[in-house]
Amino acid sequence: MDEIDSLKEAYIDYKYFLNRGYPRKIALDAITARYNLSQAKRLLLYRCVHSDEEIRIIKHKIVNEKEIVVDGYNLALTLISAINGEDIFLCDDGFFRDLGLGKYKDSDMITDVLLLITEYCEKLRINCEIILDSQLSKSGNIISILKKKNINARTVTKADKEIIISSKAVYSNDFLILYKSQKISNVLNNMFLENYFKIFKGPWVIN
Repeated sequence: MDEIDSLKEAYIDYKYFLNRGYPRKIALDAITARYNLSQAKRLLLYRCVHSDEEIRIIKHKIVNEKEIVVDGYNLALTLISAINGEDIFLCDDGFFRDLGLGKYKDSDMITDVLLLITEYCEKLRINCEIILDSQLSKSGNIISILKKKNINARTVTKADKEIIISSKAVYSNDFLILYKSQKISNVLNNMFLENYFKIFKGPWVIN
């Protein structure tokens, strides 16, 4: 069995376990052992594959609104990975994720990428508010730069919670944030599609 077939079979079995209500870690441990998955493939399944019910909940929350809250760091770090030519995956809930585990969290590119995000929103005539976690060391400097450019941005001590409780539509690629938020926007997905990044769809996406 080659690597592609192995990943496809692993996906099918993992998806089956999730749909049957098995805890994610138990299911992933079993599949990893069964197919001798590498750490990268294990992480790929973890980040990109969800139960049918979870996907239904996510898609039911997607709205088309002109005011959104942006999960600044998560989106910026994935875009930096894409700009640097790393693999980006279109996951089964329709959102794009990388496997970098935040390795660019100290990157000097974060501010520039956040500016690109706001420019993209302006082009679409969308009012966006960027939220950053104040516990990350560069947040204060980044917010200062954004505010000087009259960009709506702020830091909070618990960014995930602040984003989740927002009454506005949320753009994030963190699954738990999406799952717990009241409303979701997917409008910024086009930033990945329009820039010819290296995007992989995986066996869970039917062309």
